[in-house]
This record gives sequence, structure tokens and C-alpha cells, in this order.
Amino acid sequence: MDRYLTHLRALPFVRRAAIRNAGAGQGPYRPDAVLTLRAPQGRHELLVELKRTHLTYALVDGMLARIGKATDRPWILFAPYVGQQMGRHLDEHGMNYVDAAGNCRLRLGDDHVVIIEGQRPAREAAGGRGMGAAGFQVLFAVLAKPDLLMAPVRTLADAAGVGKTAAAETIARLKKEGLVAAGRRRRHLVQPKAILDRWLAGYATAVRPRLFVGRYRTEDPDPAALENRIEKALGETPAWAWGGGGAAMRLTKHYRGEESVLHVETAPPNLAKRLRALPADDGPLIILRVPGKIGFEGVIPRTVHPLLVYTELLTVGHERAREAAQEIRERYLELPA
Repeated sequence: MDRYLTHLRALPFVRRAAIRNAGAGQGPYRPDAVLTLRAPQGRHELLVELKRTHLTYALVDGMLARIGKATDRPWILFAPYVGQQMGRHLDEHGMNYVDAAGNCRLRLGDDHVVIIEGQRPAREAAGGRGMGAAGFQVLFAVLAKPDLLMAPVRTLADAAGVGKTAAAETIARLKKEGLVAAGRRRRHLVQPKAILDRWLAGYATAVRPRLFVGRYRTEDPDPAALENRIEKALGETPAWAWGGGGAAMRLTKHYRGEESVLHVETAPPNLAKRLRALPADDGPLIILRVPGKIGFEGVIPRTVHPLLVYTELLTVGHERAREAAQEIRERYLELPA
């Protein structure tokens, strides 16, 4: 974390900046470290959230919901690079941050505020870049079902919907980076939080575009009527389940949203006709494939895996969706805080 401390120490009102391990006793949120800053008016402590991967809105919004609910202590994001648009998004939500290029937003009480933007990175941020959609789907599979790390490569590949070579290469990469460890009897995730960050970033930028079938409008008066009719029209073929807001309502009982996300195993050419749906850029019906068979392993019938529901809700990007995503994370997913 030295590069982040270097930029913070260069700020005119920072007399000293130091990092220590978070240890225990931080409450339900486990930060990556604790930052101590000394300024003319006194000492300030901020919890540190460290990201090693490319930032996306889904990743950031998930972080907002998770940390905002868990603690009211001030905190700061350390990230490889924060572009101007993302920096403004963070600023709108009152988030402190500093990146490796020197961009930052820092507020210390009412005494000091600084915003620096426009600094360019020396090189592209690593951690997830260079990994394709197939690799990200492997990440989804091992997060959704960690026991797949012990399964034959063929089984993992089948669950993730990728080829055996992609599955084997992704696991080898995770081992090399220290994210997966292999003991005498089993493999396990060493840093599930880092793998989750990569999945959230990769879903928005690489996986979802690959899964996207289309967006449609129907004559149904509301989401409930749309879903009821579609369930009757689809029957059992192709395999299908609800994600997004439709799944969130079934899982949480209090969030629905205006969009219906339908996940299908395959998208036959006549699917839209069967559903009496017309293509529309702003239509409320979104049809996506699933990132492998494991995507259909929901906790209740006709819903996709809760990790996929969680991810899609974060992609929506508004506050109610973030709140529902966080509730699903807490109730149905065993993910690190």
C-alpha cells in the first residue's frame, strides 16, 4: 500500500500517514487495513477498502451497500485507478478514495477537503484485466459452489459453461496469484473477496454482454402480469428462471423494480414470438442466458443462483436495488464482509 500512502503524504494538510492491520473488533465489516492520518487539527482514523481490480459501477455500488450498512466509521477506498467519471460517482456518495496515479477525494471532518482528478495511470490496472468471459464464469462457479475446486476439470467446466482448457487455465492462474491454495486433500479459496471483486467487474464488462439476448416490450400492464403470462408460455423448454428484481421479490418479499430479468439456457429464434415480445431499447423485459448450468441452482424454484441475482441487482445501479442485493448477500450467500 506504499504507493497510496505516498500520494496521501503529499497532501499539504497531511503531516503523517500510516497503515496498520485491521485485526479484530471492527464490527461486522472487516476492513483490509486501518489508515491513520495526522493533520494540524488532530488525528483521524479511516477504515481501508483495498481493490486490486478494475472498478465498475456494480462493484462500487455493492461496496457502498455493504459497508454503508455495516459501519458508520469513516473509510477510504484504495484502488489501482479511478477515472474522472467514476471519481465523480464516488464523490456524489461521499466516498474517500486514492488511486495509484494520485487521483483522490479526501474529507477529514469539516477541516480539510481535497479532490484531485485527471491524473493518468502509468500503465493499465491489473487484477482481472486480460481475463476473458470464460475465465470470469469459472470465478462465478467457484464462488457459487466452492466444492467445485475439488471436482474434475470436466465437471467444473460443465458447471461454468466453458471449455476444459479455460477452466484449467483459470484455476492455474488463481493458484499462481495466491487466490487459490492446494493442500494435500483439497483446494480452497484463499481470498474470496478478491475473487468476488473480479467477478463483479467482469460480469458488467465481459460476461453480461455475452449472455445478453435482448430487451423487449410486451402489452402486459405490470411486471406481475408479464411474469405470469411468460411462465405459462415457456413451460419447461428451454430451461429458464427469473433473476434481477423478479427473483429479488421472490427471495426478499419487498423489492420488485420495474424490470423483469429472464434467464434462459438457450434462446431459440422464435423465443420473442412465443413470448409476444417486441424488441425495445427501453423495454422492461430483459432476456439473458446463464453463466453455466450452476446459474440455475437457485434456492427457491424458478430463480437463478442468488449470487447471479445479487450481481444483476448491482448492475441496475440504483439505491433500492443495492439494498435488495445486500439483503440477498446477507441471507443467502456465504461471502466475506
